[in-house]
Amino acid sequence: MMRLEGIADRDAELLGSMYSEYFGEDALGISRLKGDASDRIILRVRGKRHSAIGIIGPNRNENRAFVGFARAFRNHGLAVPEIYRVSDDERCYLEEDFGDTTLSMWQEQRRSGREVSTEILDMYVRVLQQLQRFQVDAADTVDYGLCYQYDSFAADAMAFDLRYFHEMFLQPIVTLSWDEEKLQADNQRLIAFLCEAGQEHFLYRDFQSRNVMIRDGAPCFIDFQSGRRGALHYDVASMLLDSKGDLPAEARDLLLERYLDELETRMPVDRSRFRRMFEGFAVLRLMQALGAFGNIGLNKGRPQYLELIPSRLRGLAEVVRDAACMRELPYLRALLLDIADHPDACSIPSQNT
Repeated sequence: MMRLEGIADRDAELLGSMYSEYFGEDALGISRLKGDASDRIILRVRGKRHSAIGIIGPNRNENRAFVGFARAFRNHGLAVPEIYRVSDDERCYLEEDFGDTTLSMWQEQRRSGREVSTEILDMYVRVLQQLQRFQVDAADTVDYGLCYQYDSFAADAMAFDLRYFHEMFLQPIVTLSWDEEKLQADNQRLIAFLCEAGQEHFLYRDFQSRNVMIRDGAPCFIDFQSGRRGALHYDVASMLLDSKGDLPAEARDLLLERYLDELETRMPVDRSRFRRMFEGFAVLRLMQALGAFGNIGLNKGRPQYLELIPSRLRGLAEVVRDAACMRELPYLRALLLDIADHPDACSIPSQNT
């Protein structure tokens, strides 16, 4: 197989031998795939008749979480990758290849401007129906002892996300001043409100369009290794407010209603309360995303992520203005809107600097 820059020969050879052991044919080629912000190295290993995805992961606990969750979900009948082989040292594993078409790519091929067709809406409905199979139906089938960050999305994990927003976005990028004491007081009130939703379901954590693959017209699911116990609302907000999906408000509202229709087949639902909680989790998710864009753009050498900040701020402002819970958090609400509404509130380095 050809050599690839940044990949040790022994790792490529190991994945090749794992491929040959599983498929009974030689691995003829290996190519590197785009891994977005992940520290993992993601490869496609090809032979004469088959292909597979090879992962080289420096964090063994993350690898164990993905492999363990994948096996549990697959046993439950969910469309997640089959795990073919895991190396003895648990640094590498070989999994099923779902192809190259993400949900965001699939819908880009079918959209004209911001118009969302019935075909696209129907696919999102299918994706959200499958989400409930993760969140509710299979929630008790996974080993939460495998969680490598937090085992639940409770107050401490929410506080981590707010610190992340503070340290990776507010401090390095925002030029406005703020009252730290008032900000932290409203942050604690937001956390207390969100904790009322409970943490009894499976929370995928990174449920967005780039982690849904479309194969043979059906959604398949990857990158759930950060999963934990949590509330239903967070994953729905992640998908409906995903920057790559770029769904208009009316499409988001329709899809949320369809999600609730499906949820009512599983449990009683207070729709009004669910929407209020959904808005709060949407604010938290978008703040976390801004922190991630700042971190990846400034600290991980991927400045293209900084270009996503203005669109995320617009999305955050849209949610903050309408969210009933934010009226109980006046300082945080005013700060977020000030940042979003003033073009000079952020100092975003260009890719050429």
